Amino acid sequence: MGLIRILRRFIVVVAAVAVFSPLGASGAAPPSELAAPNPARQNTFHRSQSAGYELAKLRIPAIGLNETVRSGIAMSVIDQGVAHWAGTSLAGEQGNVVLAGHRTTHSRPFYNLDRLRKGDLVYLTDGDGFEVMYRVTDRFVVSPTDMWITYDFDGPMLTMFACHPKGSSNQRIVVTANMVAGRLIA
Repeated sequence: MGLIRILRRFIVVVAAVAVFSPLGASGAAPPSELAAPNPARQNTFHRSQSAGYELAKLRIPAIGLNETVRSGIAMSVIDQGVAHWAGTSLAGEQGNVVLAGHRTTHSRPFYNLDRLRKGDLVYLTDGDGFEVMYRVTDRFVVSPTDMWITYDFDGPMLTMFACHPKGSSNQRIVVTANMVAGRLIA
């Protein structure tokens, strides 16, 4: 009887830590019933992932970031700064815009990604140079094999990820944001 009581308390404590941790509980598992990979998304070794051409600008006032976004997530592209996963949505489009960047090496654009909080604003230019505004909704840590973070969910969104913790590639820190303002169509 005492063992059952101890196990119940342990489960309650673990659940409370998961829910009230600074990273939140959302990083534990994908909301699989709402997520699906974009059919255009290219795998990490596809030749399009090394294109490296300038695609957009990313601006995050809360962490003082103002960077060029390049096309593709090959290491040669990520080494230059913020990289856009080829085949995922573009700024202002329906779907998930997926961006990657280093935290501690090369230009380390996502060094302070862990400082973003719910409500912080993120600006990403579209193909015409118009700034699309996103609002941070979540921050969590996943395994490097958790490809569901690149999937499309319900509505236009942005996902930024980098290695975690700083100086290690054991995990990935992920920040998600929902689009709150795009181009007005008359």
